[in-house]
Amino acid sequence: MAKVTWHPKKEEREITFLYHLFFYDDNRRRREISVPNIEEQANRLELFISDVVADINEREERRLLAKELDNIGISPYQEEFEEENTVKKLMLDMFNEHCLGTKNFDWIDPDNERLCNFVWSYLRVATKGRRDGILRCNQSLIIDDKNKLMVDVLPSLGLNESVYFDLKLPVHLTNSREKRECIIYFFDLWMVSRQDKERQLQYFVNVWGEIKNKSKMEDWLIKNEGMAEWAWNYTFKTYLAFTAPAWLDLSGVNKNDKAKQAMITLYDLLSIDHRTILMASIRKSGTVQKNRINSENRKSMSIPLSEERKEMLKRIAKDSNRRIYQVVEDMIDQEYQRQYSH
Repeated sequence: MAKVTWHPKKEEREITFLYHLFFYDDNRRRREISVPNIEEQANRLELFISDVVADINEREERRLLAKELDNIGISPYQEEFEEENTVKKLMLDMFNEHCLGTKNFDWIDPDNERLCNFVWSYLRVATKGRRDGILRCNQSLIIDDKNKLMVDVLPSLGLNESVYFDLKLPVHLTNSREKRECIIYFFDLWMVSRQDKERQLQYFVNVWGEIKNKSKMEDWLIKNEGMAEWAWNYTFKTYLAFTAPAWLDLSGVNKNDKAKQAMITLYDLLSIDHRTILMASIRKSGTVQKNRINSENRKSMSIPLSEERKEMLKRIAKDSNRRIYQVVEDMIDQEYQRQYSH
């Protein structure tokens, strides 16, 4: 009889789920301290199947498998535990009963950075306590009492409250494809019913449908190119109390791009009330910051003008919602282009 094998490349999700179920559960006597690579996980499962088949006296391995099968309503005949390929099929039935199909995740485009950041970051700060069956996103602003803007501030998320931390998933990811993979593994390893997983994933589909085509934060960052780092530092100090969210990663060469992603992700995760507060504050303080930068880059220049011309200049500035120096600079740019563009 041929020995059963697992294929790490083709059956990676199945291997990972079953390894965590039989070897990495907190309540398992056989629980291992760390998760080995996928090839070693496959080897452990092959040995597990061999032990089930050899275990004619129904010791630990066979009883453990029978218990997990019973939990999903499968009660195999005794002889089904005596053939390795049949045992593997039973284990795959368990995977299919617990885990969502690959097509359920097709909507999460690995090339859509904002989408992958949103879902992965939500899961990073999700608490064990659920509301209406949905994981609660533990991301909010810390609003100062004196401003009378305290709106549903959530407590700091401890490691013992984090679903993601419990699942021992990677926390340092470098790109959207890795985040998408971790999203799938989160749903695979999250030990709730398949119906609960479907409900949570549909929640993400619905929320993304509401926010994907609009983001006031993204629009502001595009309009104010180069101010993302300032915006993040301002938010970090003013609304996060110098506490970095669990999902934050500002490492790498392009700090401004990372800060831009962080601001968009934070905005997507916040409640509507907190989005409104953050956006209003960023706009107001951003205008002050831009004026400060503009002032630092300019030197005063005295130009004699008639009172009539001064009034005309003031009116142009007011009607176009610009400062006087901006009107003058725009006029100079236009005249320069007219004179020297050829």
